[in-house]
Amino acid sequence: MNKVYLDNNATTMIDPEAYEAMLPYLGENFGNPNSLHSYGNATHAALGRAMDQLYAGIGAKDSDDIVVTSCATESNNWVLKGVYFDILKEQKNGKNRIIVSSVEHPAVGATAAF
Repeated sequence: MNKVYLDNNATTMIDPEAYEAMLPYLGENFGNPNSLHSYGNATHAALGRAMDQLYAGIGAKDSDDIVVTSCATESNNWVLKGVYFDILKEQKNGKNRIIVSSVEHPAVGATAAF
């Protein structure tokens, strides 16, 4: 019997090309590219190349503000809290609410409740 995975919005299989490209950084070159030690220095250039590929892939310029997050929860927090702190807190444009539906992911609801 064949299995069918229907929860790709939560987690999905990594693309084989991405997997191959990441293998060196999942094994021997695992250092944090933002660290100053030698492990970090070894991966810093690769992060720069990856960011260049990202910018090219979405047609962005180096001057554009691109925020890369680790997950959807972090992304939801960035967006909703950004709206709150940049617009709603100061009551700019007469707007003072974020409206979300009852079927949103708990991370959205919790952040909106904040």
